Amino acid sequence: MLNRRFLREKILQTLYAFYQSGGDDARIAEKNMVFGVHKLYELYIQLASVIVELGDFAQQRIVEGKQKHIPTEAEKNPNLRFVQNRLIEQIRTNPTFILKSNAYKISWKNYEELFRNLYQTMVKTPSYQAYMDDPESSYEKDKAFLCGFFKRKVSNNSNLYHHFEEQNLFWADDFDNVAFWFLKSLKNAEEATEIIHSEDQFINSEDLNFAKKLFELTVLYSDDYTSIIEQYLTDDWEIDRTPLIDVLIMKMAIAEMCNFPSIPVKVTLNEYVEIIKQFSTEKSRVFVNGLLNKLSEDFVKQGKIKKSGRGLI
Repeated sequence: MLNRRFLREKILQTLYAFYQSGGDDARIAEKNMVFGVHKLYELYIQLASVIVELGDFAQQRIVEGKQKHIPTEAEKNPNLRFVQNRLIEQIRTNPTFILKSNAYKISWKNYEELFRNLYQTMVKTPSYQAYMDDPESSYEKDKAFLCGFFKRKVSNNSNLYHHFEEQNLFWADDFDNVAFWFLKSLKNAEEATEIIHSEDQFINSEDLNFAKKLFELTVLYSDDYTSIIEQYLTDDWEIDRTPLIDVLIMKMAIAEMCNFPSIPVKVTLNEYVEIIKQFSTEKSRVFVNGLLNKLSEDFVKQGKIKKSGRGLI
């Protein structure tokens, strides 16, 4: 589920922190990067548990309503549509979810106010009223409501965001990405299927090995890549005056083009052009794009870039 664009960004962030802190121990930096990637799966399971806990909270409101001294008619005969949502039950009974939520010791016992606010937000939405009043009930309608609510009210909930930020500082940077991946799981869900991805499905071992190798090569040949980049700099762009983030992006691109024969050059160039849009300036984007294009053309002619399949150059 993690894609290589995301992993390239993680490598870039790790390299930047590594060199900013003096570049003392690349092994520790790589270990922390891999640990952080694996921690994202825990956040994925945590988000699944939010949906289950919200269903439990709604169920408890029904129980409390019935136990009132003089319950209203609505409290005596509550609408069970949401608490019987098929997707929530599918998550709750999913073996992977049960195993991992226990392993991570997930508990919302002390966060009743968080779910009270989330629940009150939900019941006030027009989509909730329409869902609850719909005379027809189906798996697809349960899914449509849950996906819509998660996208509009859960994934951008500031209280939930701050909660996860307090649990793990690095989760704050990745919350939006993991929320997107969890929403994707909800949208792709089908009855009687595994709705929650396993850790191996979430973090592909081949992609993780790609990330580790790219990090290691960029560090190992950093000085060589500096010399290569200097050959393509104009008088206006000295490497000592070039932002570190731009230099690291160029070094990663060179490492990838020269050492991963199954990745087309165009893919590599396009990936780093998109990454620099996010992490640097428009002026840098134009400069880096031009340098990498010229460098790649020269390296192909010189035989320094070799690809193993047809149409990969």
